[in-house]
Amino acid sequence: MSKEIIGWLVNDQLTCIPNTKTFWHFLLDTLPMLEDKTNNYTPFGILPEKIENEFNNTKNKPDFIIRNATYFRKLNLDTKIISLLQDPYEERSTTFYQQVDVCNNSYHVVYNSEYTKNKYKRYITTPSTVIELGTDSNLFKPLNCEKQKNTIIYVGSSDEYHKGFSLVLKLIEKTNYNFILVMKDGFTLNHERVRVFNRITQEELVKLLNISDLLLCTSKNETLHLAGIEAAFCNIPIVASDVGIYNKIKNDKRWGLVVDEYTLDCYINSIKFVLENNFYEPRKSMFDNCLSLDDCKHKWISLTNNVTKDNK
Repeated sequence: MSKEIIGWLVNDQLTCIPNTKTFWHFLLDTLPMLEDKTNNYTPFGILPEKIENEFNNTKNKPDFIIRNATYFRKLNLDTKIISLLQDPYEERSTTFYQQVDVCNNSYHVVYNSEYTKNKYKRYITTPSTVIELGTDSNLFKPLNCEKQKNTIIYVGSSDEYHKGFSLVLKLIEKTNYNFILVMKDGFTLNHERVRVFNRITQEELVKLLNISDLLLCTSKNETLHLAGIEAAFCNIPIVASDVGIYNKIKNDKRWGLVVDEYTLDCYINSIKFVLENNFYEPRKSMFDNCLSLDDCKHKWISLTNNVTKDNK
């Protein structure tokens, strides 16, 4: 009789926002053998020692552990550890070196994008897989609603370092397009061509995406840019900087355009081109690039099956 496989999910908590689900919930739903070891909330400072003590004092030791690669030290345990690296830090920072130590002492590393993997490839030698966070294609889909002509949607925050938000404001000033800004930081703006929404539900976001003609990404740093993938599954084309998922799929012209240069004029020209052409197939592009939630599930199931195949 084959042995029942047990896995542990190790992080400080599943979510810091009440009544919301995160990627950690997704893993628990996808992998039924995975046990939640967050205990609702366990501070990172005491988390490693708590997990090591529990491991050493239980008879049913896990065959594998999936852990956050960031924020707490390596686990000194005799089991297969899969470390999820999804938060890139500045090279040579204290957190960066801790991430490298964690990953180089793991059985396998999962990166959330090629962008993240490339940032660490000089330092991390552990076997790895890139599994992008999947998008629910049954929720994010085209709706039968009327477009608001020449409307550009931006989803993010007013952060400049990562999101390049000053460029969004310049585009509002220098063009005559209508803008929908979906923000998460309480940003407000009183402008006749701009509608601002803060902290909305996913269902509300789907409706706003569907009345828009184009999604705008002005980010300077992104590991993935989930908002763009969600827009594309709604069949909304994108104009983006060369970051995150766009760096990987920029030769697939069906989803939209990567700007040639990070300048106002280049964005204006790219937006004009996309709005004047209707040959884009963003939703089909996302499926073909394996960015759906089902694709993500299948990759995680395949990975854990391979990791535990000798334990069964």
